[in-house]
Amino acid sequence: MSLGRTQRRILLNASALSITEGIGQIANFIFVFLFARHFGAVEMGHYSVAMATGAITALLVSLGTPGLLVREFSRDASRAAAWLGTLLPVQIPLAALAWVIATGITVALVRSPAALPLALAICAYQILLRMAVVLATPLVATERMVRLSATDAAHRLLTLGLGLWAMRQGASANLVVWSFVLGSGIYLGFVWRQTATHAGRPHLRFAPRRALRIIKRSTPFFGVSAFSIIYGRLAVIMVSALETAHAVGVYAAADRLMVAAGLAPTMFNSAAYPALTRVAAESRAAARTLCGRSLLLMLLGTLPLAALFAALARPILLLLFGPAYGEAAWPLQILAWTLPIRGTQSLLGSQLSAFDQQHALARARFGALWLFAALSSLLIWRAGIGGAAFAVLFSDAALLLYYVVVLRAVEAMPSFEFLRSGAQSS
Repeated sequence: MSLGRTQRRILLNASALSITEGIGQIANFIFVFLFARHFGAVEMGHYSVAMATGAITALLVSLGTPGLLVREFSRDASRAAAWLGTLLPVQIPLAALAWVIATGITVALVRSPAALPLALAICAYQILLRMAVVLATPLVATERMVRLSATDAAHRLLTLGLGLWAMRQGASANLVVWSFVLGSGIYLGFVWRQTATHAGRPHLRFAPRRALRIIKRSTPFFGVSAFSIIYGRLAVIMVSALETAHAVGVYAAADRLMVAAGLAPTMFNSAAYPALTRVAAESRAAARTLCGRSLLLMLLGTLPLAALFAALARPILLLLFGPAYGEAAWPLQILAWTLPIRGTQSLLGSQLSAFDQQHALARARFGALWLFAALSSLLIWRAGIGGAAFAVLFSDAALLLYYVVVLRAVEAMPSFEFLRSGAQSS
């Protein structure tokens, strides 16, 4: 496949994914800001902590296997049924263990036993989604992401509908969040069906030694995945440990807006990663050029968006979340500039992975995680939730710089020679 066709395919996949994922994320975002307005900042804080601890603990379910599976299935899709059939019988008991651990940590962090039903529901939701990520790896590897993303959007719309109905019926926050469990359970079932249709039904067999061998091969990917998720969720947990539940809820409003704004760059990178992996196996020079072109598109989209959020932070918060969340404007103005940094990070991380530099990615995330923990402990203590936002920004910038250093060392930096060629031809 030519480089131009590959780039067009990335753009097509990214556009389709952005539309369907956008629908799903908008539905999820509507749920979040209505939940925040309806139940207040304290319940929003409980919800956010449960989401963070659930996402981190759910790593016990996948153990880094999605990254390995996508890479291996993109090279040989015929392995999917056997490999998934070996992994799933081991991951199911791990899911039960992760649920118990995540629930206990959440209740301890929020310091409220009354939040137990909410913690049970949200942590179950995160674990079910992690299982779906593993099942969906053959679809991602073969770039069949549009239907998968459409199914994800449908389950989020279902969750929104159930949640809104429960709120209108006067249900408590502890009951409303169980709509997530029902929606994610249905989504998991659809993913199973799509995978069975396109990659073959997984050949389930209990073979722990073989599963352990696959998991060992996933160790570098687990490091990258674990540190990425912990790094992305640690801010909420640190604020929870050092501030009140109200402060967590306020900070979470700004953080959630950044998650929504980061949808397009995330989907763009999801579409680019399989193509970068395939092209890198054929030609290092072509992969560098493809990454350079993709990076230029990424920056053209994220820099104006960051400026918009920084300029209109307070009006956006008051419009969506209400006057109780106006104090999140300062953190949002800071976090806005993480959009181009994280978008670039994600693309350069895909380039490193395509060049088999997972160990370097894991080391980078590990270092950034410790840097953020140190900075946030100091800055939250000195400046509250604004300090947490500064810690995120500084750590993101340091991580991006490390990626650049590693890419230079392995001669995999994005190439922008196409710009020079275009200028000369004109």
